[in-house]
Amino acid sequence: MEENKKFEFYGKSFGPWIPILFMIAGMIVSTVTHSGGLQRLCLLAFISLALSFFLMKDKKHFGQISLKGLQNPMLGTIVMAFLMAGILSQLLRQSGLINSLILVVAKLDLNVGFLPLVGFITCMLISTSCGTSTGSVAAVAPVLIPLAASLQVDVGLMCGALISGAIFGDNVAPISDTTISSALTQEAQVSDVVRTRLPFAATSAVVSAILFVVIGLRMGSGDAAHIVLEQVGFKPLVLLVLPLTMVFMMRKGWDLVGTLVVCNVLGIVLNLILGCISPQAMVSAEGPVIAGMGGMLQLVLYVMLLFQVLEALICSGAFDALGEQLMKVCKSPRSGELICYVVASLGSAASGGSGIAIIFFGSLVRKITKTLHIDRCRGANILDGVACGATGLLPYGNPVLVSLGVVLTLENFNPDFSFLNIMPYTFHCWGLLIIFLISILTGIGRKFETEE
Repeated sequence: MEENKKFEFYGKSFGPWIPILFMIAGMIVSTVTHSGGLQRLCLLAFISLALSFFLMKDKKHFGQISLKGLQNPMLGTIVMAFLMAGILSQLLRQSGLINSLILVVAKLDLNVGFLPLVGFITCMLISTSCGTSTGSVAAVAPVLIPLAASLQVDVGLMCGALISGAIFGDNVAPISDTTISSALTQEAQVSDVVRTRLPFAATSAVVSAILFVVIGLRMGSGDAAHIVLEQVGFKPLVLLVLPLTMVFMMRKGWDLVGTLVVCNVLGIVLNLILGCISPQAMVSAEGPVIAGMGGMLQLVLYVMLLFQVLEALICSGAFDALGEQLMKVCKSPRSGELICYVVASLGSAASGGSGIAIIFFGSLVRKITKTLHIDRCRGANILDGVACGATGLLPYGNPVLVSLGVVLTLENFNPDFSFLNIMPYTFHCWGLLIIFLISILTGIGRKFETEE
């Protein structure tokens, strides 16, 4: 097979796009009908791969094209990073760290009006440590949402605080799938990406915290909020050294996979020494090592199928043709970044999540930023920040659905309560969308790369 040979599809220039359009349409239908999930995405990716095969005229070389997609160095790094990050996330979660963080908050006995701020900060800490937005909301919501309802704190405000805090960590955590994907698809270092996006995320978080305090105090009764947790200690807090170690090592020049391996080994040792996880549990099927890798397998499978579908698109020349057409619209760095902004937000709306949107549209964003010589970290931050912010506002996004699920279990559940009661209070999600839009329009934070 010739290295740069262009392969023809039935349907002429539209043919190569049929599998991709089918996948996007399937994502939209799945998310709207709440029948999404990685299993459905894997099915859609497989059908798209089959469509590519039947639409390609030279079927004899299709296997070589698929293999070329699997040989992409970026794919290998993403797969290893996801597996290692899955283990680290489980080591932190199964250690009891989440309940220990909630216990720290419980000891403060704050005014009821500060409860939304407490929820916001708690989810920030958990999601930044463990790299999961949905998991953070699922861990904290069963404790704080019923407490907020019993203390007459607006439940929509509390849900918005939890979602906002969870999205903060999803956006900046070094082990978050969105951080890893946005960095690798933009050919950037994770440490550089995290460092450069912190000012944007921190600015939005500070404004959000102020709003949660102001509105919370207006709605609160002034009594103290008492959070009751049984059989919870402070020992798991020692595990916070793991994300700190990860950041330190990457700042020293370590690559992502090597850093994750070291942190995983350190996490296993600390959990065993502290007694947070027993040796039997550590090596069991439900333990952090097996469960951590197993939880990532469907995502890995989807990414592998997606790279094969995208490789067929690239080999047809259709991807380059799209890039050329987009560059006619992207007449300046500002217009190019606006296209990236739109792609990230629409991608999240189509897929129902930030991680999938980043992987799916990352190569397109990189083509735009590379052509315009925009700094690769800048492209990664726009892609990740906008995708994460949009996901927190989707009525069918996982953080919103988890919150609504907990609200449904309340004794005095309001049947009229919906995502519309939550959306006005997801301040950090709105903040990310607004702050990156302002940055694009004004050029604040925009940097360029030289040819070297």
